[in-house]
Amino acid sequence: MKVLITLLSASAILSTFALAESATSTAVQATHQVMEQERTQNEIQNRFRSMSTNELLEKRGTMTQQREREELHNELQKRYKTMTQEEKRKFDQHPPENRIRKGMGQGVGGGMGGGKGGR
Repeated sequence: MKVLITLLSASAILSTFALAESATSTAVQATHQVMEQERTQNEIQNRFRSMSTNELLEKRGTMTQQREREELHNELQKRYKTMTQEEKRKFDQHPPENRIRKGMGQGVGGGMGGGKGGR
């Protein structure tokens, strides 16, 4: 009987260790993921900081990643006070001249039904 209780106790202790190890592994993975996201964000910020205002204005409307769009917007907002009149005119233009138009190249679907019609 004591052997059975000892085996059950050992089994419970081992499964507790396994759960703790699994939780630690998950936490480490999450930390690495956050660090990677921060590194990527810093790379984008540095790339935009090194560009001229005109280069940034040319990028408007061409970003396909949400994070890049946000960082571009933030950098342009920081520079707005020091922009020339021409740069401000380009910045205030809606939509940007070179934007990627949504839906370009996609067909227009007719759908499956037409309602009641004349039936």
